[in-house]
This record gives sequence, C-alpha cells and structure tokens, in this order.
Amino acid sequence: MKRPKLSVADIPVPSSLSHAPHLIHDENGKITGVILSYTDYQTFLRVLATHTDWETLPLYLQDAIDNMLADEALAEKGESRPLRELLAETGEMPG
Repeated sequence: MKRPKLSVADIPVPSSLSHAPHLIHDENGKITGVILSYTDYQTFLRVLATHTDWETLPLYLQDAIDNMLADEALAEKGESRPLRELLAETGEMPG
C-alpha cells in the first residue's frame, strides 16, 4: 500500500507544552538552559526533525532524534521490512 508523502505543513507545531518548562539561570540571571518533560522533549525533537535542515543540526540533536526514532521503531508491532522496499513503495528510492 503506497502512503502519501507528508509535507512539512502536515506536521503540526504544538502551540503549548504539556508541562511548564523549568528555566536554568546563571549567576547573572541569563537563561543558560531549559528542562522539559520527556513528552515535551520528544515533541521538540519531532518539530526539529520535520522543520529543520538536518545538516544544520548539531550532532547531539541528530543523535537524539535518531535514538528517539529507533526507540519508536523497536516499540512498533508487526513485521520489519527492508528499507529499500519501503522507499520503492513511496517512490523515494534513490536513482
């Protein structure tokens, strides 16, 4: 079964987080980090993966997205299929 290709517009950008983020400040009051819930972190990674040029992402974010997608793939039920077969079905097989 051929699935329609998703466009960037098909992936919604959330308008709110499920939990309020905690901000980390340095001694001068400057924000140096943010702590997100795991669910919000996953949403953040999905938005990055969909709306950002992969090559511009730092390696640690590329790794985080890869790990999230691998975890999701392992959690899926059903038979695994070769990547070439899936790419051929969607018409995305490199020539």
